[in-house]
Amino acid sequence: MNKHLSSASLKALAKGQLLGNFGTLIRVFLIYCGWVFFTTFSTSMMDISSFMGLIIYYVATFLISLITGIFLYGQAYIFLKIACNQEIMVSDLFFGFKNAPDRIIKVQAVISLVSLLCSFYGILSPYVMQQPDNSYLFLAYVVLFILGSAVNILFTLNASQCFYLMLDFPQYSPSEIFKKSFSIMKGSKGRLFYISLSFLPLFLLGICSCCIGFLWVLPYLQAVHANFYLDLIKKKQ
Repeated sequence: MNKHLSSASLKALAKGQLLGNFGTLIRVFLIYCGWVFFTTFSTSMMDISSFMGLIIYYVATFLISLITGIFLYGQAYIFLKIACNQEIMVSDLFFGFKNAPDRIIKVQAVISLVSLLCSFYGILSPYVMQQPDNSYLFLAYVVLFILGSAVNILFTLNASQCFYLMLDFPQYSPSEIFKKSFSIMKGSKGRLFYISLSFLPLFLLGICSCCIGFLWVLPYLQAVHANFYLDLIKKKQ
């Protein structure tokens, strides 16, 4: 039985493939980070102290996530090209805007909706702040937070290959993409979770470098994930 590549092997592959591409990747991530900063700043200005304000915040966050999904699709395209030793361009980040964006939005809408539902414990936030001595309310908040986080992590791991699959199988419908992603991730969720957790020290270093280090850490992580997909799909086929 063929074994999957180890975390160390995937990282070694990624490091070699990134050589010569960092100039382009830095520009790609500066554009993406600019979008994330703009949207995060915009939503942070919203008043979430009331129930209605919180609902408006969730709706705005959901709509923004649909556009973010198209950017993430472009990133998947870039790193799949890198993993296949193909030349990349900054314009590849916008690949999804001109290639079936409606299909991308449908997939991202499901991912965002699940994430939104799993974070609905936040609706209790204003009440927890208004009633800090209410232990039952606080306990309900903590329980919903734990359950929501667990479900969201599990779903995210299962759906983690969707954008790569969309690039490799453009004939698949969104529902088929999800089924395929869930199928190939059977038995590999723990491996991907471990690989992602292994980047935690690098993320801490990125924070300590005033986030400048993320211009190296994020491409490195994405390159490992692209190689994880290629290794996964080869073994499953």
